Amino acid sequence: MNAPTPTPRRRGLDPLGATAYAVYIALGSFLVFAFAWSLMPAVARQNEAPCRSMAPEERDVVAPDFVVQDLAGNEVKLSDFRGKFVVLNFWATWCPPCVTEWPQVHQLAERLADRDDVVVIALSIDKTPDVIAPFLARMSMGETKVKLLWDPEQTVHTAFGTSQIPDTYFIDEQGNVRDVFINVRKWGSPTAVQCVESMLAR
Repeated sequence: MNAPTPTPRRRGLDPLGATAYAVYIALGSFLVFAFAWSLMPAVARQNEAPCRSMAPEERDVVAPDFVVQDLAGNEVKLSDFRGKFVVLNFWATWCPPCVTEWPQVHQLAERLADRDDVVVIALSIDKTPDVIAPFLARMSMGETKVKLLWDPEQTVHTAFGTSQIPDTYFIDEQGNVRDVFINVRKWGSPTAVQCVESMLAR
């Protein structure tokens, strides 16, 4: 009579093997995370690449909040635009470089008009707001997508660090200054539009 064939016993991982397996999984996950993390600066630089040719000065400071007026005399604060990306341009009708740049600012706002996550603001430091509308009319830009504001004290630009106009500031959705563009830029160019859109894509 043949002896019954013994049933093979299932072999599981011994405690040491289980520990090694767990360490292997944890290490693999860590390496994947570390690799993804290491790519973040490169992705950020790639996203900001369209701005390089426009020669911005990088900043990482909280934008000073301010209270100014629109052309109807209503109070407007920078914090009213929290959650939007703000392109803030300081200018005046008596400033020749500003006169040169203004059509470009107008074109930028026109090209971004379909987006609700960005606003282009032109903050005038003229002594009176009465000169702004006639100026735009002469420039054939009475109808513009630019948010027109006026600083009664003519001090907001100095709070931002501007001594001579025009200067343009990029302010992110959390209210932080990210880039400053000193003097005139071709804001109506495709490069400028791509620059703004690249900041929105971060």
